[in-house]
Amino acid sequence: MTRVVPLPRWWMWRPGADPGPAAAVARRRVRWARVRPLPVPAALVAWASAVVGPTVWWSVGLACVPVLVVALVALLPVRVTAWQVASAADADDVVHAGQFTDVAQRRRAGRLCADFDLVRDLEPRRVAHVERLLWGALVGLRGSLVVREALRVAENRPGLATAVAETTRELADLDARVDRFAAALRVLAEESTAPECDDRTLDSALRRVAALDPV
Repeated sequence: MTRVVPLPRWWMWRPGADPGPAAAVARRRVRWARVRPLPVPAALVAWASAVVGPTVWWSVGLACVPVLVVALVALLPVRVTAWQVASAADADDVVHAGQFTDVAQRRRAGRLCADFDLVRDLEPRRVAHVERLLWGALVGLRGSLVVREALRVAENRPGLATAVAETTRELADLDARVDRFAAALRVLAEESTAPECDDRTLDSALRRVAALDPV
């Protein structure tokens, strides 16, 4: 039996990014999706109403009703979800699951975000620094997708052997640094949820994460 599982929806905004413009774009998309199916049926109903009207003024009045309905639907308040806002944002402002075509890297980045969510309430200054490091790690993983795909499909040509080997080393170095950062962040997340963990241990774990540069 085949099961279709929805894409895990995670995202992270660039520290300091303003989601306002993306929210406006998301609202326009939702409004357009709501109104888009209506013009053709409204035109048909307006034409039919105009035909059956007993007088010219009745025909005009009846024909205007569908148009007014479409206008009212377009003017209704629009609610958007946080995911819709993140999906509408520029890639410079947000990293989200939909940008990752590689399932393994998508899960890897999602775990980083999930672990960070557990430590948001710790010491604000260091958490802000960890957030910037996490943003760099996510951007690095997203940027590596093209390289990973290119390496996967690259042919073993003599002229490309050196370039492929160098790129592979750089990618392995990125993976190693991100893995070290992820491991330290995971330890911090686990300790932050452990009831027996004291403030000194948490502070030490937070300093370890903040000292790592994943990119």
